[in-house]
Amino acid sequence: MKTIISKIGVLSLLVLLSACNHNVVYDENKEVNQDLWKTTDKLYYEIEINDTIKEYKLAINIRNTINYPYSNIYFYLKTILPDGKVTKQDTVECYLAYPDGTWKGKGNSEIKDNRFWIAKNMKFNQKGKYIFELRQATIDSTLKGITDVGLHLEYQD
Repeated sequence: MKTIISKIGVLSLLVLLSACNHNVVYDENKEVNQDLWKTTDKLYYEIEINDTIKEYKLAINIRNTINYPYSNIYFYLKTILPDGKVTKQDTVECYLAYPDGTWKGKGNSEIKDNRFWIAKNMKFNQKGKYIFELRQATIDSTLKGITDVGLHLEYQD
């Protein structure tokens, strides 16, 4: 009986370990005010980069309600390098719905989760802490229907 239990335990551990994605360097979602997300509200993501040889890919995670009034969302993304220099600000557009109005993403009928790959084959030239500043850039000064926004970084396959 002990042998069966220990085999089940080992098998369970192997399943758990194989489910982990070892390519993920960073993945953090931050909650935003879904009723009043202002264009002036900034989200900061701090990522420690130790490998300047490997290539990376970067994504934005978005969780929205079906009450979000648009089919897309714009972001301003700024990167602060470990030496304190600031890169130019990028404008990123993410489509949350198909042209027919059907919501993209996974989730139940009220909430949708999406991941949008915004950069591939990236290289970081400096070791150290990179700070990514993200804010919404829609035509509305306040935005409704977005609940969480995140940044996801992983090694390029």
